Amino acid sequence: MIAPPGLEGVAVKETKICLIDADAGKIYYRGYDLEELAERSTYEETAYLLLYGRLPRRAELEEFRARLASLRRPPRHVEEAAGLAASAGAEPIDALRTAVSLMAAGEDLSDRSAEAELARGIKAIAAMPYVVAHFDRARRGLKPADAEYRGHAQYFLASLRGEEPDPKEARALDVMFIVYAEHGMNNSSFTAVTVASTLADMYAVITAAISSLKGPLHGGANVDAAKMIAEIGDPERVAEWVDKQLAAGRRIPGFGHRIYKRGPDPRLKILKGLAKGLAELKGDFAWLEIAEGLEEYVGAKLAAKGIYPNTDLYASVIFHYLGLPVDLNLPAFAMARAAGWAAHALEYRAQNRLIRPTERYVGPVNLRYQPLEERG
Repeated sequence: MIAPPGLEGVAVKETKICLIDADAGKIYYRGYDLEELAERSTYEETAYLLLYGRLPRRAELEEFRARLASLRRPPRHVEEAAGLAASAGAEPIDALRTAVSLMAAGEDLSDRSAEAELARGIKAIAAMPYVVAHFDRARRGLKPADAEYRGHAQYFLASLRGEEPDPKEARALDVMFIVYAEHGMNNSSFTAVTVASTLADMYAVITAAISSLKGPLHGGANVDAAKMIAEIGDPERVAEWVDKQLAAGRRIPGFGHRIYKRGPDPRLKILKGLAKGLAELKGDFAWLEIAEGLEEYVGAKLAAKGIYPNTDLYASVIFHYLGLPVDLNLPAFAMARAAGWAAHALEYRAQNRLIRPTERYVGPVNLRYQPLEERG
């Protein structure tokens, strides 16, 4: 018996990390409603929850934050590689992937215990904001910013800009990181688990997951959504642009999801609220109005087919109002999702079995080998 295309509906493992209740429009991290975490938690606290399986006590959270702060600058060879990638014109997601891979260099990887792998995951999570910010500043001809760590989102924006962000901006990105931290057995998390099952180290696991995230059918979709909104340019052009896309048989970025076929992605409500808050902060409503126009117009046309807006639609608006270059959208996604990747890798390894699926051969057999001179 062959599995459905794309392994749709196939359970890979049992998990205590994330429950996606699409029918009820709810997502739970370790049993906690994502909407409540987005309202009351922080990315650091949420990452701790995913990695350790419970919410931290005050002292534990302070220790975890201090640990992230102490690890925010990666080893020198990793930092230098990010700068070289910038000078070579690399894409930022590729620079991040290479940097995480290089974190294994010079480290004794012989200890593959859960504690050692968790420590490597935390090192990668801590360093990713600096790597992305350093890369972007290097390609703009700027030196690294000596930002103070007071939170994952705040530190990323401060390192990127060379100045402290508005607290409302930092909080918006912090909530976005919470929303993006985990989402079940998506393609990149499955990739992380597959690589973890070989007993590869956590740097290899996260590097592979970043590679999966790069694809336009997964994380790269939010880049396409941003390009779409920029191309539309005016809320009055939404209907015209959408009709041309649909007439040409093209997909509309920011719409459709493998899981959410009976209603919108439950994360959409949170991200739309963040987008509205940033539009008000900036006094600029153009991108928000285009996204809202797309949500209404495309929804009216495609909802009957089970195609609803997904997180990419408003995520692209948030990144725009935060002033991120479009190609930084994807690595920002990765630095949030790294907590989920590490959590799934550690969970699977606790009862590890090498992932090795089979296949059904449908090709020819018993072909005769012909010498090269007889092959026409």
